[in-house]
Amino acid sequence: MNNSIFPASYHDKRDEEEAFKDYADFRYGRVPQDPAALAQISELRRGLDPILVDIVDGGIEAAVMEAEAAVERTARSTIIREQHDYRASLNTIDCLSVSRVSWAATADPIRMKYPLDRINEGDVFIYNDVYESAGTIGHLPDYCVVTPIFWRTRLLAFAQIFGHVSDVGGRQAGSWPNTSTSIFEEGTLCPPVKLYSAGTLNEDLYDVLLRNSRFPDDLRGDIDAFVGANEIVRRRIVELCDRFTGDLVEAAFYEILDRCAEVVRDKGLPLFPEGEFIGEDFIESDGLSLDQPVKIKIALRKYPDKMILDFEGTNPQTRGPVNWPLDGRHYSKWLGAFFKAQIPGIIINEGVTQVFRCRIPKRTVLSSEFPAPVVSRMTCMLRMISAYTVALAKMFNGQVVADMQNIQIYGLYGYDFEGNLFLMREIFGAGSGARPYADGTDAVDLVPYSKNLPAEFVEQRFPVTVERVGLAIDSGGPGKHRGGLGYVKELRTLVDGHYTTVTERTAFACVGINGGRWGAPGASVKNPGTPEAENVYFSRDAVPVKAGDLIRLVTPGGGGWGDPLERDIADVRMDVVRRLVSAGSAERDYGVVIDATTFEVNLAATAKLRLRLAHERGPVKLIDRGPYAETLIKKGLITVADPELECTRCADDAVLETYWKDLYKYTPPRLG
Repeated sequence: MNNSIFPASYHDKRDEEEAFKDYADFRYGRVPQDPAALAQISELRRGLDPILVDIVDGGIEAAVMEAEAAVERTARSTIIREQHDYRASLNTIDCLSVSRVSWAATADPIRMKYPLDRINEGDVFIYNDVYESAGTIGHLPDYCVVTPIFWRTRLLAFAQIFGHVSDVGGRQAGSWPNTSTSIFEEGTLCPPVKLYSAGTLNEDLYDVLLRNSRFPDDLRGDIDAFVGANEIVRRRIVELCDRFTGDLVEAAFYEILDRCAEVVRDKGLPLFPEGEFIGEDFIESDGLSLDQPVKIKIALRKYPDKMILDFEGTNPQTRGPVNWPLDGRHYSKWLGAFFKAQIPGIIINEGVTQVFRCRIPKRTVLSSEFPAPVVSRMTCMLRMISAYTVALAKMFNGQVVADMQNIQIYGLYGYDFEGNLFLMREIFGAGSGARPYADGTDAVDLVPYSKNLPAEFVEQRFPVTVERVGLAIDSGGPGKHRGGLGYVKELRTLVDGHYTTVTERTAFACVGINGGRWGAPGASVKNPGTPEAENVYFSRDAVPVKAGDLIRLVTPGGGGWGDPLERDIADVRMDVVRRLVSAGSAERDYGVVIDATTFEVNLAATAKLRLRLAHERGPVKLIDRGPYAETLIKKGLITVADPELECTRCADDAVLETYWKDLYKYTPPRLG
């Protein structure tokens, strides 16, 4: 761990820009600003009533919530309607997010392409082109709809919604080819264009977009839902302007942004010790080279008045589609949202970027350049959080929540009994990390408000039956506080077809913290327990299935926190009673000897076993990445900054194989 003195020049914004001049731009969008308008806003803010600012702030959040509720009720695709993979926000005229942080998609590409005299009342813009989005869109299935908001002929702001639609073309149903090598394989690219011009629909454009989707009815329903929801935001902002005048409402926008920066600076930053702390984590593969992990590395530098996250050491952009081509500004909003944990009640918006800034070197997996493939950029999202968690664990000496951050997506597609193409896709939750004061939560999803697809819903719409839904026993990382359990679901397909997986943590494990153990990796198994069983690791395209095949889907468990040998014996017993932990794991991992039938604990044997296990193990370590990572480290295939802080129990592949056979009765992928 490096607590060395870092460049004092970073305290000054101009010197900060000089220090990172060879990095990718902090903000890709270059939106012109009117000096006279900015001067007027500054003057109005001098006498702005703080109660008025509160009302505008609350009105904005209410408008965003109402718009998102409208999308949920009017969209067509399951990934939007049921799984809430969309976001609404409000942008200022210069494209700053005033509402709660929407980490991607802003109006920047609209302002960059269209001068103000070409943006009219009644216009609605649409785009999904990753490399024409000014770093605001991560992959092509995320369509963004932007509506300008006028008050008395004056442009004040933009309403914006982006969401993950079912299909935008490309070489695979669902527009998610895990092995793409170019963005052109991933779907239709729509640059920023007008879907509506002064209230008139561009039907020819709409025909082109719909023609390039395998599920045009779903796509049209989703886009129409976005357009209608934006209209809700527009109306609510106009109502505020009618009440207080547009001048004061616009001035309040910028006051709200600065409030966020001030609260983070005054309430959040003092909680963080100064120094430099390194965190890293690993994407399992780029989709093509399955045994070559991709590193995300963060140097977290805390100053009295700001935090800078430097991503030097992150792997270059990849040949496969795990690249994430956003800018430092959006990454700052993405990770800056975690200040809500330190400052309950705060609304994190664009203001956080004034004091919390991510700096990304050029042409890394986090700053890819056209036409690099990007559809699986979700993996960068998740592993960036894990790397940040490791850095925070070093910063706070383990007093942080253990690792989690998993989004597991599975899709089954083919032709139903009537000969129609279908796609059943579901976002699964996973176990959350244990906390320094409590266990993790079972089967939760990183996507806010996301819900699993009920068996009745699935079986009525798709040619499958749901045979099992539950929690994966022993998946939560052992610890004084146990990691949350992953999810297990078994589907039997009634027709021939294919299934696809978009997964992380099928080999690497969720990191345990402060003596806590790693959470069990997830799994995908076709026809488990039969001679035809096939284990599917990593993200995979088009795994063939026949009518009658069973697909078992298991999601990862969260990392544990604290020494498992210090877990309360009564809690271990109750976990065994509830079938969250097996009797074998209770003995092996927690040192608790318990009868699997009567659930009686042998206290004498337990005390003796815990002493022996503690002696054999030695002192606990801060970081436990699990056997797969440890084996790769020992083989020199990956490196970490502070190996003395990490567990190193695994000697070879045989140890790893034993771990996984005990958990899921299958063998691990090859190592190097």
